[in-house]
Amino acid sequence: MSVLGGIFLSNSAIDAVHEILTAEDFYRQSHRLIFNAMATLADKNEPIDLITISTILKSTNHLEEIGGGAYLVTLVDYVPTAANIAYYCRIVKEKSAERRIIMYAQDAISLVYDGAGIIEAMVKLETAIQQPMDKRSNAPIAIAQSLREATTRIERRFESKGQIQGIPYGIEALDKATAGMHQGEFVVIAGRPSMGKSALAGNILSSVCSGARNGMMFTLEMSRGDIVDRLCAGYGIRYERIRNGWLKDMDWSNLTAAMANIHGWKLWIDDTPAISLREIRAKARRQKRDGLDVVVVDYLQLMGLPSKENRTQALGEVSRGLKQLARELDVSVVALSQLSRAVDGRPDKRPMMSDLRDSGEIEQDADVILFPYRPAAYCQKCRDRVTDEKHNYREHQTEAEIIIEKQRSGERNISVPVCWIGEYQRFDGV
Repeated sequence: MSVLGGIFLSNSAIDAVHEILTAEDFYRQSHRLIFNAMATLADKNEPIDLITISTILKSTNHLEEIGGGAYLVTLVDYVPTAANIAYYCRIVKEKSAERRIIMYAQDAISLVYDGAGIIEAMVKLETAIQQPMDKRSNAPIAIAQSLREATTRIERRFESKGQIQGIPYGIEALDKATAGMHQGEFVVIAGRPSMGKSALAGNILSSVCSGARNGMMFTLEMSRGDIVDRLCAGYGIRYERIRNGWLKDMDWSNLTAAMANIHGWKLWIDDTPAISLREIRAKARRQKRDGLDVVVVDYLQLMGLPSKENRTQALGEVSRGLKQLARELDVSVVALSQLSRAVDGRPDKRPMMSDLRDSGEIEQDADVILFPYRPAAYCQKCRDRVTDEKHNYREHQTEAEIIIEKQRSGERNISVPVCWIGEYQRFDGV
């Protein structure tokens, strides 16, 4: 009542209120209706008084619902000055946060009694803890402060003399072309099946974790065991031998060394099938408290999507959510994505941004889009394992490139040549 009364006394106070509160923060529906009417008038730059508010509420048939004109008069008389309105707003905000915590906690209790999964109940509790913090508004930063920050940032780059500023991908040529991954960035790795998307993700995790940074992987396509097998193969053990068990003495030695190295990594793997954006957000937030630099999602189309009539819109909502997660937690989020079959029907099989499957807003949300591309995947002679005067099967198998289709802070539509080492499930520089 004090907040609304203060706006009646000083119309300009609504700007300060908007920085702290939304209509949903008011407990009573009548106060939400009044605040929305005030916001409508403020947007039109019209005066906010008893007559204008009454007119709007009457036109929407809400005037009697809020208690009529008499209640509006009560609000005007309720507070003597608008000077303390920011203080009143903070009280309302705190009570709103408390109600939200109670609501989510009650939902979690109901889920447990109804026999729902423990993960779903825990997600509700995580949301109860985190969501009130999400609603806090950051004040705009003066250009002078931004310039001071820029000076420090540029000086640091100058002192490093061209060294990679971000988190390395693990492939030197790719790091030079992109300056690595950066905090707050949303990176999409897209390709047709068997192009090496998951292998490139493994490259990234190996680079991140061996560099004493923290990584987290949500794998929806493969099990946790499959991921570990691939990471071990990257240390010089043929992947097929790990899979079929035909390990030689040297393989056992390499495997022991690989596991000793990987054991010290700060890497967490979640293989929950069809995991939702909400669950990923809750688990990443929890991990961020103990340290988190990179989140990998393999892959987008297998996530549990919001119930939308249009799959493209649903996937776009997930894409925006992952982008927001990168900004919110100040981490790099790497999401793998399938490409549509359209690329297979073209004479030139090189992928393009329009090939992103159910693309929606993926291409818009992504800061960086990478296409791993192996020509041998479309070569009939390679499928038949033919080596003749014009075709060397083994050499062609190793030819690969990573196409940088998009990057906001650098050159795009460029190709980085790499070497595909299929038996070790990794990309190497050439």
